[in-house]
Parts: sequence; structure tokens; C-alpha cells
Amino acid sequence: MRTENYGLDADGNTVLLSVEDDGLLPEANSGYADLSLGRVTVTTPYAGKSVILTRNQDNTTAIGNVYIYAPNTIEGVSFEIRSTNANDNGTVFWQIVE
Repeated sequence: MRTENYGLDADGNTVLLSVEDDGLLPEANSGYADLSLGRVTVTTPYAGKSVILTRNQDNTTAIGNVYIYAPNTIEGVSFEIRSTNANDNGTVFWQIVE
């Protein structure tokens, strides 16, 4: 991840002092998850924040309504997406809202 450090010069203007780049990409705050038997665990450091779920309507015949199963949410680690249909093997798009 890239970090820019700013400061003030002698005239009070904001100036770039340094740039640090560790070459790592920032953690994803959205993605696709494939349900297996109506559930899937998503690992992200953003777990515990608000999540938007969107069903990817594919050819899955056992589609149910998807939701976050709160008892299995570990803040900063992971959350679980579940379907109301235990045979649901569809794909869900998830996005963290900050």
C-alpha cells in the first residue's frame, strides 16, 4: 500500500515530504463468494462493518434469500453468508460499506 506523508514548509504551504510503498495491494472490501450447502465464510479485515449482499442470478435451481449470519461474525476477521435454502450453491457479491 502507498502512504504519502505531508507537512508544512516555511511559508505555511502543504508539501509532500515522503512516499512509502510496501508493494502490497490494499485488502479487498468487496468480492464474490460461492455458497456451498447454503453458506460460505468470507475472510476480510473489514468484517463486523455493514455489508451489502447482491445475488448473482445464475442457473442455480435452489436459490434462497441470502443474509449475514451474525453469530458467526468475528470482527476484523470473517463473516458468514447464509441462504434460506440449505441446498443453495449460487454466487453472492458482497461489499463492505464504511
